[in-house]
Amino acid sequence: MPRPHVVIYNAVSIDGRIAGYENDPRVYYRYGFEIPADVVLMGSATALAFGPEEPERDQFVELRAPERLPIVEGFESLVTEPRPLLVVPDSAGRVRNWIHALAQPWYRDILVLTSAATPAEYRDYLGRRGIRTWVVGEGRVDLARALERLHADEGARHVRTDSGGRLNGALIAAGLADELVLMVEPVVSGAPGGPAVIRLPGDLDPRTIAFERTGVEALDGGEVVVRYALTARTTPSGVDS
Repeated sequence: MPRPHVVIYNAVSIDGRIAGYENDPRVYYRYGFEIPADVVLMGSATALAFGPEEPERDQFVELRAPERLPIVEGFESLVTEPRPLLVVPDSAGRVRNWIHALAQPWYRDILVLTSAATPAEYRDYLGRRGIRTWVVGEGRVDLARALERLHADEGARHVRTDSGGRLNGALIAAGLADELVLMVEPVVSGAPGGPAVIRLPGDLDPRTIAFERTGVEALDGGEVVVRYALTARTTPSGVDS
């Protein structure tokens, strides 16, 4: 079935890490906004960075949505309507800080992908928060089915990731990534054992995956943006969130 075009986008140090160094997020996000995206696909670990966990509330109390924050000064012209849909796979029910995500001005709405194994209590919590939920997959989120449904039900044509290595690796392993766009920062990570930009499943032979470089762009701050197209893929399968 048809699915959206998926671009994995990340900033990395020269040694391929996504942590352990400082960069200018304005440069990263300004470039990212230029990548067409009807959907921003965010890993649950990344979504946890929106803010601290919400305090426990009575399970029968309906939770109000917060007021949206203003667009960061200087980014007004980059935010065009309709704004992208934020989609977060979270079959384990890890993300409990949605009040902070709902306040972000970058997204038109939020959709959480769960599986049949996701606790019903978590789906109830999302409902009280006014967050849409899809069940796609049995023991874990099936990203292939989710992307097909985003295309069919939401009209999504372009997806850009905002995630860490685990979700990036899952998309590549399942044959669901079309492009890889890396903003290479002119720094070496202070966390050499820290998270990498791609974390493939342990049972996948990386030699079965190939990328073709399609572009290189040098930025004024010393960053270099390298673009790759995925030219060899594994057979799509269920992947974890």
